[in-house]
Amino acid sequence: MPNTDNIGSDNQVLPVFPLQRVVFPDSVLRLQIFEQRYLDMIARQLSNNQGFVTCLIKKGNETGIPATPFSCGTYVEIVDFDQREDGILLITCLGKQRVTINSTSTLPDNLISGNVSFLENLPQELIGEQQHELINLLTDLGKHPQVEILEAPERWQHMDFIVERLTEFLPVSEPQKQAILEESQLETRIAMLYQMLAWLK
Repeated sequence: MPNTDNIGSDNQVLPVFPLQRVVFPDSVLRLQIFEQRYLDMIARQLSNNQGFVTCLIKKGNETGIPATPFSCGTYVEIVDFDQREDGILLITCLGKQRVTINSTSTLPDNLISGNVSFLENLPQELIGEQQHELINLLTDLGKHPQVEILEAPERWQHMDFIVERLTEFLPVSEPQKQAILEESQLETRIAMLYQMLAWLK
């Protein structure tokens, strides 16, 4: 994977995969790859032991003409893959770290390449007693068959993890989720989450 020890000190060039969903650090992402440009890209990244950057689409679609992405996304690592008989590649990825996309270019195969800077992940603050209701809410959401949460029991005690998982799976718009991804202050994220929960009541 890219060297992220010196976060923000060096820019790196990585493939950008625009999606119709927001991916956070610790998100589990499953994709079905069938476009040749992405099949080639995944093969290259696997051979180089690297991941790629996902970002929400600002304008356009996941297939066909390259989409315009938001400038804040998430670096993901490929943790599993399987090639079906029909040629479709199934991959499982894990969100690792937020990035800022400084600039993009479109390659001849219509793949987007981005110059990115890695951002610090939020501090792993323990959840307060008055906020345990959020753990209960996430537990309830986790019972839904379409909700997949990382198997990491120790992270359930960290507020950053709870806020990101709830944001990921609550029935709010992707731009609202993108706003939380872009926010670097945990307290502001918590306030934004409670505001969304109030809207949903």
